[in-house]
Amino acid sequence: MKPLLLLLFLLGITVVSGIIFGDGDGGGWDYGSGGGGGHHHSHSSSSSEEHGHGGHGHHGPRPPRPRPPRPPRPARCPSDWMTFDRTAGTWCVKVFSGTTTGYNAQSMCQAQGAVLTGVQDANERSQIANAARILNNVIGGLNNVWLGGKRRAQCPNKPSCAPLDTFEWTDGHTTGTDGFWWPGPQPDAYWDANWGIQTCLSMIVSAADGKTGILGYPHGSMDDEHCQATRNLYACGKEPS
Repeated sequence: MKPLLLLLFLLGITVVSGIIFGDGDGGGWDYGSGGGGGHHHSHSSSSSEEHGHGGHGHHGPRPPRPRPPRPPRPARCPSDWMTFDRTAGTWCVKVFSGTTTGYNAQSMCQAQGAVLTGVQDANERSQIANAARILNNVIGGLNNVWLGGKRRAQCPNKPSCAPLDTFEWTDGHTTGTDGFWWPGPQPDAYWDANWGIQTCLSMIVSAADGKTGILGYPHGSMDDEHCQATRNLYACGKEPS
């Protein structure tokens, strides 16, 4: 090969080699730097997911909010008991049939989870008397109803106290004197040589509207009685459960 051609050939190889290797190194370096930056960015993103979204997911879904407690259901009387709304609270009353003395009537009510009931007002007095009338018509005859009342110790005889102050309620729930209704001379504190004074309380029941009960007294009125006497009805009361 001629010297001039050889020289041009060698120069061409050198130039081409410089372009190839120079571009390769520079491109590779730039790409590597970019790749390195991309790599670092990817690492940072991965770390962000790990500490951010990844950590959030690690805790799982939020727990449900606790529901507020349900208010308690209002207490109700049994379906076969009368319900009276009093200032002191709901009171349940039922009249039962069964021959008993005034002394034993309390234990008869206790067997029903109750006590002998008092009478709060005229409305209760009317409803109790009417319920007793229905039972009277079933068992026959006229029968007074034992109630939860007793003569006050400071009222041993008729002149001692005014009628409305003579007796007090014993059920622990009835208050006041609006439930009392004394007909004629009652409470008369009748004294018996064997039984002493009348210290128990009963309600008089008639057979029908317009008719009177025992002793000719009105339906639903009251009478003081000897606790040893027997009657066929008793009225029990209790708080709802």
